[in-house]
Amino acid sequence: MLGELTAGKIRNQRGLVIALGVLLVAALVVFLATGVNFFKATNLLNIAKGFSMLSIAAIGQTFVIIGGGLDLSVAEVISTANVFAATFMAGNNALFLPVTLLTLAMGAVVGLANGLMVTKRNVPAFVATLGTSIVLRGARLMWTQGLPQGKIPPALNRIGIGLTLGIPNLIYTFLVFAVLAWLVLNRMGYGRRLYAVGTNRSVAVLSGIRADRVVIASFVICGITSAFVGILLGGYANMSDQKIGEGYDLDSIAVVVLGGAAIGGGSGSVGGTVIGAVIILVITNLSLLMGFPIQSQMVIKGLVIVLALWLNTRRAAS
Repeated sequence: MLGELTAGKIRNQRGLVIALGVLLVAALVVFLATGVNFFKATNLLNIAKGFSMLSIAAIGQTFVIIGGGLDLSVAEVISTANVFAATFMAGNNALFLPVTLLTLAMGAVVGLANGLMVTKRNVPAFVATLGTSIVLRGARLMWTQGLPQGKIPPALNRIGIGLTLGIPNLIYTFLVFAVLAWLVLNRMGYGRRLYAVGTNRSVAVLSGIRADRVVIASFVICGITSAFVGILLGGYANMSDQKIGEGYDLDSIAVVVLGGAAIGGGSGSVGGTVIGAVIILVITNLSLLMGFPIQSQMVIKGLVIVLALWLNTRRAAS
């Protein structure tokens, strides 16, 4: 079974790389025909920063989807973490590390609550995480009265917008995170257990796997990664914003599904998710550069999700 999963990942990622290549050729054709330069250095830098944060959020979502779940609280965890971190850091570098750890712990608690509802109370993941997102939004607005809060410290700002050797610091942050996630999924026992639970929970339980713990851990990981993105967005935007995470829930799902994960569990990979993020950002960025209305992004992302689900269904049927 492991060999089949690996072969499937390779085939899927090869197809994604080909699709990305076609998109880049299309971007070159657009440039030659209209002068719209997708490959401009400033544009690529902006894409790289957005890619880093979307990919980190989507990798957390990947863990949940591999295990057979779905997390719709990602956007609200990001927004809440952003406001929480900015409020308690208060522009003070000395508070950067302790408040970051506290914010990540907050994300872990939210993930734990989601995981417990799904496993111990048998609440569908869609309903459980949607309920959590509503609670977070309401609690955040009650706490802040809907007003901007706090201040971003210079240390976080350097991570969000700074460059090292001409490369955004967010890219380095993403690479470290992606490598760690890849190691967990592909070189550690937890990753094998997660795939097993997502593929067939009953068989996994009969094999001695504590499925509930595996699923709960996937939600905790997603909560932590979402909180981390909220912190990074503070450094990138140099501010806290009540709606800074808006859209990340559906975007992260779109990226993961496009990357080859099956809704229902058992498949997905860090590599596929990363390539999926690049494809979606290239498409949406090109559409904006060509003057399409910003609302077109919603249409594009919706079509991408439908197409990816259709292709995954066909692949599973064959």
